[in-house]
Amino acid sequence: MLIALYSLALLASASLLFVLEPMVGKLVLPLLGSSPQVWTVTVLFFQLALLAGYAYAHLASRLRPRVQAALQVALLAAGAISLPIATSHPHPPASSNPVLWLLGLLLVTAGLPFIALAANAPLLQRWLSERHPNPYFLYAVSNAGSLIGLIAYPLLIERLLTLRSQGIAWTIAYGITFALVVASALGIRSKHESVADPGERDSLRTRLRWLALAAVPSSLMLGTTTYITRDLTPVPLLWVIPLALYLLTFVVAFAPGVDAGRIAAGTRLVLPALVIVIAYTLAIGSQRPLSLLLPLHLVGLTVAALMCHSRLSAERPPPARLTGFYLYVAAGGALGGLFNALVAPLVFPTLIEYPLAIVAACVLIPPPPKKRPTLLEFFLRDPRPTRWMDLLAPALVLAALAIALSLVSGFGPRTALVGLSCGLVLNFARRPARFGLSVAAIFLAATLAGSSPGAVLTRQRSFFGIYKVVSDSGSRYLYDGTTLHGIQHAAAPVPLSYYNRAGPAGQAFRELPRSETRSAALIGLGAGALACYARRGDRFTFFEVDPVVADLARGYFTYLRDCPARVVIGDGRRSLARGGRFGTVVLDAFTSDAIPIHLITTDAMRIYLRHGRVVLFHISNRYLALEPVLGDIARKLSLPCFAQRHTPRAAQVAAGYSVSQWALLGSTHAALGAVPADPRWHRCRSDRSPAWTDDYSDLFGAIKWG
Repeated sequence: MLIALYSLALLASASLLFVLEPMVGKLVLPLLGSSPQVWTVTVLFFQLALLAGYAYAHLASRLRPRVQAALQVALLAAGAISLPIATSHPHPPASSNPVLWLLGLLLVTAGLPFIALAANAPLLQRWLSERHPNPYFLYAVSNAGSLIGLIAYPLLIERLLTLRSQGIAWTIAYGITFALVVASALGIRSKHESVADPGERDSLRTRLRWLALAAVPSSLMLGTTTYITRDLTPVPLLWVIPLALYLLTFVVAFAPGVDAGRIAAGTRLVLPALVIVIAYTLAIGSQRPLSLLLPLHLVGLTVAALMCHSRLSAERPPPARLTGFYLYVAAGGALGGLFNALVAPLVFPTLIEYPLAIVAACVLIPPPPKKRPTLLEFFLRDPRPTRWMDLLAPALVLAALAIALSLVSGFGPRTALVGLSCGLVLNFARRPARFGLSVAAIFLAATLAGSSPGAVLTRQRSFFGIYKVVSDSGSRYLYDGTTLHGIQHAAAPVPLSYYNRAGPAGQAFRELPRSETRSAALIGLGAGALACYARRGDRFTFFEVDPVVADLARGYFTYLRDCPARVVIGDGRRSLARGGRFGTVVLDAFTSDAIPIHLITTDAMRIYLRHGRVVLFHISNRYLALEPVLGDIARKLSLPCFAQRHTPRAAQVAAGYSVSQWALLGSTHAALGAVPADPRWHRCRSDRSPAWTDDYSDLFGAIKWG
C-alpha cells in the first residue's frame, strides 16, 4: 500500500507538471507573435525549474527524513500562492530577442508551484529507499505520469476546457496532489532517522558522461520540435509529440526489470541507418511528403533519446546517491535547453543546433563489443592510424563532397552526390566518433555549397524567425526559414510572388470599393511589396512583430522607399486593438510557412472588423488547409467569405509570380465591391466544424498529410 501511495503521488505530480508546461506555453504564445521560439524558451524555463527542484531535493536529502517532509509540505503550500495559473497579458518589450522578459514572466506565472512539484520525484524516491532496496522504478512511474499529462492536454484538456477553466481545474488537482504527498510523508519510518551516508562519490568522468547523456537528447528534442513547427505552426499538439516521445524513452529505460544495457546495445544497430536517412533529407532540403518526413524525424529522436537514457539507466548509482544522480540528469537537460534557447540563436544564423544534436548523438553511440583479435591482427595491427582516421576520414568526406557539389548544378546531381556520400559514411558506424564527424561533414558540405541559386547577401536570426536575402540575376529574394516571403526585380516597385497584380491580392485592391482601400492595416511586412498598392493620398500601415524583418525590408528592398508606408513594430493583433480605423485589414503574417494561430480565430476576426470593414487573408500554405478554417469563422459570425487559388502561367512564373491562395471577408456584401460577382472567386468552403477561437483550435484537422 505504501508503494501504491508513493506511486500515485508521483504520478499525479508529474502529470500536473506536464499539463502545466503546454498550458502556460499556450497562455504566453500570443504575446510574442506565436513564434516557435516561445516553446523552446518555455521548455528551457521548465528545465531550469526542474533543475532548481532537484537541487533543493539534493540538499534536503542531507537532513533527517521527517525534516525533509516538513520542508516539502511547506514548499507545496507556498506554491499555492501562484494559483490559479494565469497571466495579466503584459506588453512584451519592443525587442527582437525578448528571452529574458519571457523567462521572467514564466517565473512569476508558474515558477514556485512547478519547483515544488518537481522536487517530489527525487524526495519521494529517497523516502521510499528507507524501506525499498530499489526505488528507481518510481522514476519510470514519474515519467509515465508526465507522458499522461502531455497526451491528455491536446487530446482532452485543450479541447474540452477554456484556458480559464484549465487554470481552475489545475488548482484543484494541485490540492489533491498536496494531500497525497502529505499522506506519503506520514509513511516515513519513525526509527533510525539518521542522515544517509552516500558512501563513495562518483568520478568526475562519470558525472560528465551523465551530463552529456542527458544534454544531447534534450537538445535533440528541442531541435526536432523547432524543425517541425517552423514550417507547420507552434501549437501544443505539435509541441507535445517530440516531448512525449522523449519522456517515453525515460519510462522504457527506467522501467523495473528492463535490461537497460541491452536496449542501448540494440539502438546502436538501428540509429546509424536512421541518422543517415535523416542527414540525407536535411542535406538535400527535402520538405515533402509530410506523412513520411514527420515520422522519420520523430523516430530518429526516439531512438537517439532511448540510446542515451538507457545508458543513463545502466549507470545509475546506489539509491543512497540517487538525488545527486537526478541532479546531474536535470542539469544536463537544462544545458541542452540553454544551448537551443539562448546560445544557438545568438551564435548561429540558421537552425544548426538540430544537425549538431544529431552529430552529438552519433558520437555517444556505444561502441560495439570488443572482439578477440586474430593472431595476425594481434601482431600487425597498429591502433594509431585508426584513431587518426577518425579525423582524417571526415575531413576527406567534407572536401570531396563540397568540391563535387560546387561543380554540379540541378537537384538530381546534387541528391545523387549526397546519397553516395551518405552510403559511404554508413560504413563508419562501428566507429562512433568517425561516424558522427562524417555526418557533420555532410551537413557542412551541403551548407557550403548552398541549396538555392544566387548569392546570399545576409543571414539573420531573431527570436521570431531565421532569415536570408538572396540575390540572383538582378533580383532579390527574402526567405523566412524554408519559405519565400518576397521578391523584387532590379529595384522596381512592382509587387511580385504572392502579391502580383494578376493574382488575388491585385484583384482585391482593384475590385474593392475605393473607400475601403484608401487606408489599410497590413499585419506582416515581408519585403513590403503590398505597400505599392497604395495610391496618392492613401494611408498604409504595416504592423510587424520582428524588428529584424523591418531592417531587411529597408536595407535590401526598395518597396518601402518607393511606395511610402508606415511601419509599426509589435504584434499586429495587439497593435491594431489599441486603436486606429482602417478600411481594409490585410493578414500576411507568417512564421516560415505558418500563420500564427492567434491571428486566425473568431476573437481576432472581431477585432479586425472593429477597425476595418474588409479583411484580406493570405492563406497560401504547403501544409495547412486554412480556407475551411476561415469558412467556419465566417459561418459563425455570419460574414460573406470568398476565396481564390491563383496559379500563374509559365510566362508569369518566369516574371516572378507565385502560386497563391487568398480569402476575403467583409462586414457586408457591399463592402466587398465587385469581388462576389467575379467568377475567379468562390465562396469559402466550410467543414461545418467548430470555429477556431483563442481557447480552441484544431490544427490536426487542418493538416494536409499528402
